Amino acid sequence: MVSLYSIGARDEAPTPMTDCPMTAALNAIGGKWALICLYFLDTGTRRFNELRRLMPDVSHKVLAETLRNLEQEGLIVRTVHSLAPSHVEYEISPHGESVLPLMHAVRAWGRGHLTWLRARASG
Repeated sequence: MVSLYSIGARDEAPTPMTDCPMTAALNAIGGKWALICLYFLDTGTRRFNELRRLMPDVSHKVLAETLRNLEQEGLIVRTVHSLAPSHVEYEISPHGESVLPLMHAVRAWGRGHLTWLRARASG
């Protein structure tokens, strides 16, 4: 079944699906690795391989896609340095800083959830 809310060209008036704040938020930060990338970028600028080492469970392809999406959403800035050897650095953008309180809240909730899971398992 096709949803009527998602049909339409990009240049048409917003539909309930494209004008939804929850959809916009989840498109920007809803991926499995998006908030984790922002968490590690919260402490400063990092190179791609540094992020890979910090997140060993994410594949090269998925990390690249996640960073590309965060950049397209305006949440991070990608800077290419052409000095030899050339390298790319990522940092949180000013707009991306607006996500940090949410990221910290999700992390705090996760800490409490882990405590709850451990208590339930031992109980």
